[in-house]
Amino acid sequence: MSSKSAPSKVKPSDAEFWTVENGLPDPIPISKAELDAIERYFGGLLAAVFESKPGAMPADTLPHRKGDKR
Repeated sequence: MSSKSAPSKVKPSDAEFWTVENGLPDPIPISKAELDAIERYFGGLLAAVFESKPGAMPADTLPHRKGDKR
């Protein structure tokens, strides 16, 4: 009989199971067009998130129910 025990099987819940590889350059280059798109579509929301007044959300970022008139 061998004195070595069988290797334990690594499960997805174990940290050893996951390998993270980052092949992206640092910093990640962002084009002017990409930045413009981010600012256009998320500018109001980001401004509300970083604004000092809690609860202030621009009207165009508030959720609405189907059938509600805008």
